[in-house]
Amino acid sequence: MILLTPGLHDRLLANGRLHDVDHVPVVKFFNPVGAATWLATELDEDNDTLFGLC
Repeated sequence: MILLTPGLHDRLLANGRLHDVDHVPVVKFFNPVGAATWLATELDEDNDTLFGLC
C-alpha cells in the first residue's frame, strides 16, 4: 500500500534535510478504528524513518 504521493515524499525529505527548524506537519496518518493519529513533519534519508507528532 502506497501512503505517500511523490510530492509529499519530496516535501518530507526536504524537511528532513533542514535541521534545527520546527516544521509544520505535511501529512496526517490515522487509524480509522482507533484513537491513534500521527502528524509527520520529516522523512530521514533512509526513506524508512518519519519524524513528527503522535
